[in-house]
Amino acid sequence: MPKKVAVSACLLGYKCRYDGGHRKDCTLDLTGCEVIPFCPEEKVLGTPRQTCDLREGRMVGNKNGEDVTEAIEAQAIALVKAHPDIDEVYLKSKSPSCALASAREYDKDGKLVRQDATGIFAKKLKELLPQATFYEKEGK
Repeated sequence: MPKKVAVSACLLGYKCRYDGGHRKDCTLDLTGCEVIPFCPEEKVLGTPRQTCDLREGRMVGNKNGEDVTEAIEAQAIALVKAHPDIDEVYLKSKSPSCALASAREYDKDGKLVRQDATGIFAKKLKELLPQATFYEKEGK
């Protein structure tokens, strides 16, 4: 049975980033793996979309202030429900949804308080997939 690997779709070359671009990572060797692409932000906000930030542990839109925290968490729940036996997860660094330890987080006034936060989607996935190994990639 092949290893099940979930990968941020932008790292695979899908044009699903906020600006319609991608961050394809040519160093990923997924030969022989069952690859499961995902992009929680595209499912919730579409592409292209406004950028979002982490503000006091919540994921909010920079233009309209919409809080999409629960909707992004729901994407993690849906992924795990469809694929409960994921072995590895590759997540996009610096993303407010997918970063493992490189997202920027701001206080209520917009002041940067840390640059090593975990994204909303990544945090929920780690909680739901304790058996999986997680990696963070920058891409491009």
